[in-house]
Amino acid sequence: MSAYQVNKIIYLTDNDPDFRRRMKENPEEVIDGYALTDDERDALLGGKIARLRDLGVHTFLLNHIARYELFGVNRDNYLERIREGMPYDPRFEVSSMPTQHFVR
Repeated sequence: MSAYQVNKIIYLTDNDPDFRRRMKENPEEVIDGYALTDDERDALLGGKIARLRDLGVHTFLLNHIARYELFGVNRDNYLERIREGMPYDPRFEVSSMPTQHFVR
């Protein structure tokens, strides 16, 4: 497994505008230069956020895929995709997470 390579690809996408442009134009060609497993390649190009998470890709970096709307992932579907395969938690519903109160 080469989760480091996927992390690096996403990191470069966030920090290198030319790399990001190339990722948007022809991602298959760009990632060919990295040592990825078939599973990682499929998950990345397919926008399978939960699978990437399960493969060890850092969740902070995964958010950048939605930020730049790569691989069919955007702000509207990111949460759904990262929660795939997770047990349902009713706190996921809007307004049911506990409210935090700060003591001054």
